[in-house]
Amino acid sequence: MKVYYWSPHTSYVATIKAVYNSALSLTKYNKENFIVKIINANGEWDSFINKGISLVNLNKKRAFKTYPRVGYFFSRVSYIYVFLKCFFPLKKLLRTEKPDYFLIHLITLLPIILLLLFKFETKFILRISGYPKLNFFRKLIWKLISKKIHLVTAPTLLTLNYIKSQNIFDEKKIMFLPDPVYQIREIINQKNELVEEYIDKNKKYIISIGRLTKQKNFSLLIKAFYEIKKIDDQFKLIIIGEGEDKKYLESLILNLNLQNDIMLLGFKKNVFKYIKLSNLVLSTSLWEDPGFFLIESGILNKPIISSDCPNGPSELLSYGLGGYLFKNNQLNSLIEIFKKFNSNSEMEINNKIYFSKKKFRQFSIFNHYKILKKIIK
Repeated sequence: MKVYYWSPHTSYVATIKAVYNSALSLTKYNKENFIVKIINANGEWDSFINKGISLVNLNKKRAFKTYPRVGYFFSRVSYIYVFLKCFFPLKKLLRTEKPDYFLIHLITLLPIILLLLFKFETKFILRISGYPKLNFFRKLIWKLISKKIHLVTAPTLLTLNYIKSQNIFDEKKIMFLPDPVYQIREIINQKNELVEEYIDKNKKYIISIGRLTKQKNFSLLIKAFYEIKKIDDQFKLIIIGEGEDKKYLESLILNLNLQNDIMLLGFKKNVFKYIKLSNLVLSTSLWEDPGFFLIESGILNKPIISSDCPNGPSELLSYGLGGYLFKNNQLNSLIEIFKKFNSNSEMEINNKIYFSKKKFRQFSIFNHYKILKKIIK
């Protein structure tokens, strides 16, 4: 059975890891029955060569490194380029290689338009990646292909129910498929690597990870940390990630005179060694689905504070049983929740950690494989 993945991207986001882990799960646990390939549209998957997954090169020219990335407008320019450059090569590939299943994740408009215009033997599965913003155009396109799409999968039950409530697809076509967020062996191998010498292991650390964009709302985190220092001045803050908001965040840190207490470390390939070091994980995202960083932190037995943004964190943390939730984008609420965390006993905190860790087991690549195998069979 041929299973192909479509997930071109202009920069590194958590979905990329989910796509790779999903493809890897099929080859790792059932190599005999699945021929699995990821479509390498313009070279964005080159770094995954020789990592256990076969790639299909759609174009000879590797344009990925030249994509304009910073800002909403320039990222959309890159999307348009991918659409135009890959339209006919992707159509040809689907006609000639005839995969049994075609899982589409990012820049989904192209395969959706092809499905709308042409007839293929392949069964298309629309994989909802992240919290879906259903504007008029997206709802229209989804309605047009609703009868031709084979299945739609959602990473959380909240998103699944949200998609059902829109009455776009037949409910029988909408299925829950948790993201394959982690491999336990990967975490074990990486968590004990040494951190940089300038990070004092004797300090208390709050950590947050994600792209430096509006979605992650790091400006709220920095403003909250200014207040947190008044409550407990032993804490320092580590933020891992790159993005267009970097200069603004650096300026905000300077204005609040927190340059000695906040570290912007940029992108890090191994985040587990920093999570292991931390005393608290904090997410201020405006939306998440489900929240890879939270799941990885829970597996490493870390207490979590998160916004109750749509759609993942509330469900992940079982509405407060597995962590601490504050009102989305509300500074005062975050400060009050931190005070609660800081005054809780070790037993109370450990109970939440234990509860969340049980919940997060569903996001292993093996559990993802078991569910995906049933879906495509």
